[in-house]
Amino acid sequence: MPTDTAAASKPGVWSEYRLLLARGWGLVRAGGARLAALILITHLVVLGVALPVLGWLFREALRANGMSGLDLGQLRAGGGIPLTIALILVIVALAFWLISLQFAAFVTLLHRPGISGRELLGEFGRVTRKLLRPSSFPLVLYLFLLLPLTGFGFTSAFTRGIAIPSFISGELLKSASSGVALVALLLLLALLNIRLALTVPVFVLTSGGRSARASWRLTRGLRAAVPLVLAIATAMVLGAIAAVAVIAAAIIPTALTDLLAPDASPFVAAYSLGAAQVVGLLLSGSVTAFIAAVLIVRVRRGEDRLPAGVELLPGEGSALDAAAARHPRPRGSRRPAAIVTAAAVVVALGFGTAGIGTLQRLSDAPETLVLAHRGFSDGGVENTLSGLEAAASAGADLVEMDVMQTADGGFVAMHDATLERLAGRPDAVKNLTVAELTAVTVRDLKGHEDRIPAFADYVSRAGELGMPLLIEIKLGGADTPDHVERLIAELERLDALESNIYHSLDAASVARLKQLRPDLTVGYTMAFAGAGVPDTPADFIVVEEWTATDRMQDATWNAGLGFLVWTVNDDAGMHEHLRRNSDGIITDRPDRALGIRDEMQQETGLSGVLIDALTRFVTVV
Repeated sequence: MPTDTAAASKPGVWSEYRLLLARGWGLVRAGGARLAALILITHLVVLGVALPVLGWLFREALRANGMSGLDLGQLRAGGGIPLTIALILVIVALAFWLISLQFAAFVTLLHRPGISGRELLGEFGRVTRKLLRPSSFPLVLYLFLLLPLTGFGFTSAFTRGIAIPSFISGELLKSASSGVALVALLLLLALLNIRLALTVPVFVLTSGGRSARASWRLTRGLRAAVPLVLAIATAMVLGAIAAVAVIAAAIIPTALTDLLAPDASPFVAAYSLGAAQVVGLLLSGSVTAFIAAVLIVRVRRGEDRLPAGVELLPGEGSALDAAAARHPRPRGSRRPAAIVTAAAVVVALGFGTAGIGTLQRLSDAPETLVLAHRGFSDGGVENTLSGLEAAASAGADLVEMDVMQTADGGFVAMHDATLERLAGRPDAVKNLTVAELTAVTVRDLKGHEDRIPAFADYVSRAGELGMPLLIEIKLGGADTPDHVERLIAELERLDALESNIYHSLDAASVARLKQLRPDLTVGYTMAFAGAGVPDTPADFIVVEEWTATDRMQDATWNAGLGFLVWTVNDDAGMHEHLRRNSDGIITDRPDRALGIRDEMQQETGLSGVLIDALTRFVTVV
């Protein structure tokens, strides 16, 4: 079979970059209506069938362990744990199989645009058999770790939510050393992703195994890696630009009806959103296909460097690459294109009809509370009086703060179990007294410094400022069996027990506080949530932003509980939870959240609502 390698000497970086883009785009154009149909079908199957089935399996896995919702804080080894683990492994295996087949479909059709439906099914069977081999295991790590964490390469609805949770990355970035370590880790993962970028196409397009080793070999050296990175980055940038254009075009009709016919805006906005969602699906699939095509071209051009025993399966080859660039549509493609267009219109109408209620709900003026996370870090160190005062000046509705017990049984305002991050000392809070801790100066990366306050001083100052607190009970290791009782007594002494609300990651502390004082408003904090509401006596739950989904919020409200989210620091997250009217968002940027809330409360028409819905539902890369 002819290859590019035999026909050309080694080109320069820019020549190779242009060649990858040109021939990759040629393969996408050659795919035509069949590729568009594949994109639409796979997205609809994933969103409408696969994800709901996997969600049902996940809920059943939790029920097998006696849990109504995922609650890592109360996960216990017991009678149902083997079945739970078995079902979770089934879920991972199914997701891996579906992702692999989804990518295999794209790669196969691009490699052989003229393939028949029967042949495509045969390729699925071949790839499925390869997935059962032990040699396919590295693909699991690649698809579920490298790709989603670095966001560079293939995209899939199955892995889109996989990321380092913001509460972890946010905490790491608050320390110079851990921030550097995080950046170094992400750079390492990015480098590994570049070297393994050809793993999927090699796996699908070759008869042998060792796809990861083959990718590593084909991306060796700057001459091979740099053009590939530039080409993939170009595809992603073009996709992002196209997404902005889609969003802008979708807003115009609603902006006009806001001015001329406000009563029609809900319907115009809903169907504009539906159309944009379908275009977004096609655009997202096209970007994925473009990236896949670039990778295929790179594999073809490095065929002679494949490991022994790994041979490229027959395909139309490089002759098709050049021909496809000159002739974008094969003859006889008008009828399939018309069918795909009609199907897309029907799906858009369905999405639009379903979105009318959603847009009406999102248009309600938000009443979401804004809680300053450990005070306001722009004005002072976290959990200090200066941070508390800065949050009050910013206008926060409440201040979230942490209380931890000390060696002498007292309490201080403190989050970390040690003084390493804020004071540069290895001492543990549990080994120091209140007097010793309140003599310690703490500093942050913004240059602020203050003293660690006694809990009583913090609460008293909040009372003077008229600032209600969301007090988190933190366990630091010195916790006495009666630490909840002692905390209640301290707050009663300060006459501040009933004027504040409470939460904790520790389920036992939450239960004990509600048992002793059922009249108090108490929340249960979840670092990871899913599938349903946990079994808790709390009045509300505090869910980490990564898992604070629409489904989780609706389930929480249906259970009669409040729904707070932490830690929401980016504008997109603030817009989303304010539009959803979550009961509260805990943020390091209360000033920004308050400003966005004010804007939403004052807006008229649906253009602003549609913009937020579009940025939330229309995703490309």
